[in-house]
Amino acid sequence: MKTVIIGGVAGGLSAASQIKREDRDAEVIVMEKSGDVSYGACGMPYNLLQKETPLESLYALGIEDIRTKRGIDYRLRNEVVAIDPVQKQLTVVDHERAREYRESYDFLVYATGNKPVRLSSPGFEADDVFYFKTLDDARLIKKFIYEKAPKSALLVGSGYTNLELADVLSDLNITPVILKRSDSILPEFAEEIRAKVLEKLVEKKIQLHTGVEIIEKKGPVIITTLGSFDAEMVVVAIGSKPNSDLLLAAGGELGVNGAVIVDRYLQTTLPSVFAVGDCAEHYVRQLGVNGYMPLGPVANKQGRLAGSNIVNNGAMKMFSGIDQTAVFKFFDLTVGTTGLNERQLQEGGMQYVKVFVDTRTRGAFPGGGKMRVLLLFEKNTGLLFGGQMVGEDVVAKRLDVLATALYNRMTVFELSELDLCYAPPYATVWDPLLVAANKAVREVSKV
Repeated sequence: MKTVIIGGVAGGLSAASQIKREDRDAEVIVMEKSGDVSYGACGMPYNLLQKETPLESLYALGIEDIRTKRGIDYRLRNEVVAIDPVQKQLTVVDHERAREYRESYDFLVYATGNKPVRLSSPGFEADDVFYFKTLDDARLIKKFIYEKAPKSALLVGSGYTNLELADVLSDLNITPVILKRSDSILPEFAEEIRAKVLEKLVEKKIQLHTGVEIIEKKGPVIITTLGSFDAEMVVVAIGSKPNSDLLLAAGGELGVNGAVIVDRYLQTTLPSVFAVGDCAEHYVRQLGVNGYMPLGPVANKQGRLAGSNIVNNGAMKMFSGIDQTAVFKFFDLTVGTTGLNERQLQEGGMQYVKVFVDTRTRGAFPGGGKMRVLLLFEKNTGLLFGGQMVGEDVVAKRLDVLATALYNRMTVFELSELDLCYAPPYATVWDPLLVAANKAVREVSKV
């Protein structure tokens, strides 16, 4: 059995490793068009703070470990430019040796990731304009920061990437200004959670301008509908789109946000072709349909399952799906979400109730902080739909508890009965999650 994998980052390497784990004799080839092996992209912003630490430190495994210990034929700078699903053959350009060749496959895993949406406005092809998707992007930014020592940066877009960068750049004494095309930030978060992020922006004296259209860049001056801004560097992070063109050209079908359509076994509409990670759709458990939420943990899980399903093609397992759990750091705040958000509940016509509480994170113990817990649940039954949190100290692990509750389809009544640990260094006697659940119980009881 011969499997070829297009893309060798999270999903691709996970698929390759799982195949070799279950079948040591399987032939596995990974085509990676960049010069980097699988890496943890979420660590890139924080590597900028470490001048002497190379970005290669984010590699999940070294190339020799992949090739020798795992037995994977991992080919760097090999770009697949065409897929022939009838002949089960790929056209590959080996940029290292400047040659083109053909490679056959029995099974194919399409794990090409996604790519940033680029600004088409004049002037944004300049050397001081950056995107932040790959290690090469991070290398360019890091080199610019430590060689040019800029004092100001214009961040176009206000998603997780640029909010994390605003935090990091501030630590590097680079003043960030954020421009946003729409009228609000973090649209997937409730107003009560966004408010805390906006408060932090004001506290840190970071300018945020919403409802702004970019017109042109002339040297260090960025011209917008709100006026002109001076910046010594620009980072554009206005979204991403799946790298699905290659599969589409081969006759494969695309779905949500232009991602590759996959079934619950992660099979595409092409025979013997699977798709995983940021290029593919993701089954949303609570909705019962595919969505698109490109995150590292999802890619790794899908890759592992696709690899196992290739080895066990006669007894494949379904992808269990995602609950849309995500978190990011913004200065001393942790901001997280899990489950359905208000927009999804409204679009689905679901009758829901929203409650939130503000509480301390620890008991009578030095340190700690405050956090806000927001719960979304069904109006009459108290069934949990989702939740969001923002605050200082231990927030992310409480979000994990809520994600576990959602996975098990718990109600706010059951959530309020969880036996969570208590000691002043770790929690209040009523954990913030329990305080929110008790408030939700009272709201359900009013119906």
